[in-house]
Amino acid sequence: IPQGRIIHLNIPVPDPALGDARHESIEREAFESLIRKPLEQILIERDWIDAIEIIVTTKGIPLRVEGKTPSRRYLLRDDTTASVDAELSLLFSSMIGSPGVATSLNPFYGRNLSFREFRSRHPDSPLRYMVARLTGYQTPLAPNSALPRDVSRLLESARGEPVERGLWLVDLDPDLPAALEVANHLLLAGTVGSLDGLGVRLVVDEDESFAGGFKDIQGYVSWGSNASHDAGLGAYGKINGSVYPGQFAPRSLATDLVSTNARSFTAPAQYGQSLIADLIALGVGGATGHVAEPTLPGVARPQILLSRYAMGTRAIEAYYSALPYLGWMNVYVGDPLMHLDPPQEAAISTDSDGDGQLDWRDNCRLIPNPRQRDTDADGYGNFCDADVDENGRTTTSWGESFPRSLRGDVEWIALTARDGVYRPEHDLDGDNKVSERDVSIAQLLLFMPPGPGASKRSH
Repeated sequence: IPQGRIIHLNIPVPDPALGDARHESIEREAFESLIRKPLEQILIERDWIDAIEIIVTTKGIPLRVEGKTPSRRYLLRDDTTASVDAELSLLFSSMIGSPGVATSLNPFYGRNLSFREFRSRHPDSPLRYMVARLTGYQTPLAPNSALPRDVSRLLESARGEPVERGLWLVDLDPDLPAALEVANHLLLAGTVGSLDGLGVRLVVDEDESFAGGFKDIQGYVSWGSNASHDAGLGAYGKINGSVYPGQFAPRSLATDLVSTNARSFTAPAQYGQSLIADLIALGVGGATGHVAEPTLPGVARPQILLSRYAMGTRAIEAYYSALPYLGWMNVYVGDPLMHLDPPQEAAISTDSDGDGQLDWRDNCRLIPNPRQRDTDADGYGNFCDADVDENGRTTTSWGESFPRSLRGDVEWIALTARDGVYRPEHDLDGDNKVSERDVSIAQLLLFMPPGPGASKRSH
């Protein structure tokens, strides 16, 4: 980063050495006065508003804007907690500070174009910047460097010489409860399909045990400490003589389905859930996480994140194209410009989810759906179409079933499951019954339009 592009913000911290976690949170009012408004003013004064695409935050800038966190039932509607980085993506937008995600769909989600082209086509979009973070545990300085060792490791990995045929590891969990198990199919099976179609060296671990002991990991996704049989405290690193998940290759990218895996980068770590901070010591070049509970619908979609990255997309663009919502709990840690050499054109798959259906005719391009069930004949397969009232997106009435006219798609499917009746359009997974699994699919698709599929209506 050129010296002339470095911005200093005056943010008081309880401990100048950043030795505890207090600096990682900031109240909304302080965020506005100490971060948002000064940063916007500097961008205006230096005429940088449209001159930059990427903002990089560093240790000392808080991770999280504290807000009102309601009961889990209303979290996606009312929570005003947010990642600082997610809010900075929306500078100069009225969307900053908006509660929940019902009105915060990411217009860049799943788009197969560069961020620059997206901004050119949509100059009024609230998504103005991509934000990355360089951070880690407050480790001693790296040798011959002014950077803490963890930050230096991130940058060295991002610039390192790629290994030949690095390993892409997808660690599924066969023993998850029904409410989570469906994500194995919607998120992880799609990741397997998308990577397999690119011809990468792919390992799919479906054992009960947590995957460990691997070398040269290029891309990684798992359930982290949410796995039924994780390796132990922290889930990552050296545990009982083995290293989980193993050693990462240069320019590697990792993600996991853990609610608060980026809640802190302060040592000693306070566990309960695994932390992406522990992956830095294993050599990872970039990782995605959450500073607070996003719920499963709010996680970056690994099938988009890893496949786009494997195809040569810059890590930060792969990350933003994988985010379903804006202004939420998400964060990317690592060099935003990290990338791999794109595969040969012949290796680029035309079957993005690996279900045997070519993209041009696949009615669910990101979710394996070989049967192509489309009971409402709208051009989208049931697996990616929970919009049973056909209003253009998957909705919820937050657990309320009446009045009937305001009932959400999730509640329609839940009532069908409760009553034990069969409505084919509510059977999203095609198992000839409507159950909790179908409700979970609808919840994972909340506020999203049907698809994407081959239909011309697909977003």
